[in-house]
Amino acid sequence: MAMVINNNIAAMTILGETTKNSKAMKKSLEKVSSGMKINSAGDGASEYSISEKMRAQIRSLNQDSQNAQNAQSMLRVADGVLSNSVAIMRTMKEKAIDAANDTNTDADRAIIQKQLDQQIDQLNDNALVTFNGRYLFDGAADHTYSNEQTIMAALNTEWIGNSLDLIARSTGLSFEKGDPSVKEMTVKFEDISSGAQADALAWVTSYFSGNTTNKLEMTVNMHYYNNLVEGDVNGKSTSTSAYLDRTIAHEMTHAVMSAGIEGFGGLYACIKEGAAEVVHGIDDERGARIQNLANAKTIYEKLTTSTSAEGNDTYAAGYVMFRYMAAQSGFTAEKALTQFMQSLASGTGAMTTARIDAAVGAATKGKFTTFEAMKNQMKADEEAAASGTDFLKTYCDIILPNKDTGAITGRDAGVSRINKTAESVVPEGGSVKFWTNPDSDSTFINGLEVKWPMEYMDIRGGLFFQIGTKAAQNIHAVFSKADAQALGLQDKDGKNISVQTQGDASNAISQLDRSIERALNQLTKIGALHSRLEYTNDNIITASENVTSAESVIRDADMAKEMTGYTKNNVLLQAAQSMLSQANQNSSAVLSLLQ
Repeated sequence: MAMVINNNIAAMTILGETTKNSKAMKKSLEKVSSGMKINSAGDGASEYSISEKMRAQIRSLNQDSQNAQNAQSMLRVADGVLSNSVAIMRTMKEKAIDAANDTNTDADRAIIQKQLDQQIDQLNDNALVTFNGRYLFDGAADHTYSNEQTIMAALNTEWIGNSLDLIARSTGLSFEKGDPSVKEMTVKFEDISSGAQADALAWVTSYFSGNTTNKLEMTVNMHYYNNLVEGDVNGKSTSTSAYLDRTIAHEMTHAVMSAGIEGFGGLYACIKEGAAEVVHGIDDERGARIQNLANAKTIYEKLTTSTSAEGNDTYAAGYVMFRYMAAQSGFTAEKALTQFMQSLASGTGAMTTARIDAAVGAATKGKFTTFEAMKNQMKADEEAAASGTDFLKTYCDIILPNKDTGAITGRDAGVSRINKTAESVVPEGGSVKFWTNPDSDSTFINGLEVKWPMEYMDIRGGLFFQIGTKAAQNIHAVFSKADAQALGLQDKDGKNISVQTQGDASNAISQLDRSIERALNQLTKIGALHSRLEYTNDNIITASENVTSAESVIRDADMAKEMTGYTKNNVLLQAAQSMLSQANQNSSAVLSLLQ
């Protein structure tokens, strides 16, 4: 090697190695001290980017977990308040049952009413509960944005269920007992102003496979119900005088009969329509027509064997026929109609004259053995009666005019102590606030699955619990109002449910059952949401753990490996520094030449 003094190549080479070893040891020190093998984008651009995204997701998941826990805390508050309201209503029902007992005087009932009034005030106080300043029972599940949606809420909450209760009591037929051929019904809304259905307010269409009904479809004609009277619980419209709830009761009678009676399509129209009319009563609306037919002594003439509707006279005559059978049977009115329907339901195959004759015999304890025999006796009784009024009163127990609707379960039929009025024959809560929108595309009501049109499933508002790392990944919770009006215990004018008479108390018992059921349904929804949030939180925690583990693989340093690297780099640096000292001494050999 040449002996030079201007450039110490060996020292320069060793200096370069020393610098590299120094940098390597610095990197090792950084990894060991931070515990991470990726400390900046320079350590691995793609790994750094992936790791940072994972860190953002981990923090988001941790916040989601906190959100889920906060939501559970909110639901616990709602659960506690609503549970208290249910306890109050249990006490109210106890008091209503007490008031319904005729060992109490009206003075006693007035005292009980004061207790109920205070309890209703407490229900209203409970409904004002807030969480972090936000009202919990905001009524999002109740609010409607169209007449169709309002009718859907009424059908879902009261009209179908209460109609089915009324029908079951009147006829013994239901979707919950026996062996109905179909247990689902589709609801439709149409605006029809011309054609065969132009005069129909609502109707149920039965589809058959042979003699068996295999599909039911209810249609509401919005031509008559686009102008609903706001706040009216009976479905009053400015376009017609007929309350929609009574129309629904009529049509649901057809639906129950169609599902429960094989060969329903072959029944005489006077039986189909008369049975539906007698369930909710019609002599308040068709009283004049009934009176005219009785005066003309032509009721029996309208009881034809036709299976298709022949107009209003058929409805009126069919109604009188069932009241006549009840009056002539020796049964109570309810029992007579139930016997008639149960006899029809026990038959199979096509509808025959023999099956109808057997039903007439069952409803009249054998007084009439055939449909024709009953008609002939009606004719004889009409002709023997001094007047149409005498025939209706003496032979049918029908009194016109009457404050009662003439429903077979009402006072006019001798079954109830309470008049069944147009407003009360299908019982409702005191306010439309009691109505709740369907929370899915189908609802089970008294054994019947009711399928709703999706285009009207529009529920806005409510609470959104953010439980995902992306926008709109949330749980939507909608709650009904929980005040006295929403629970059906106060009408739209603020008048409380009454127990001041025996009849009022009896009605209050039924309404409190429905009110408790509504509150329990909401409690069930709260409980289901709480349970779901527990699973959600567990899932979020698991996801956070898994992402953290994945991020650790990318970012965290293997300390044993890094310490080994650090030791190696430290030794190399010290060796390089020692050799640099030796290289610097090599130039001193030149001095020996200069001596």
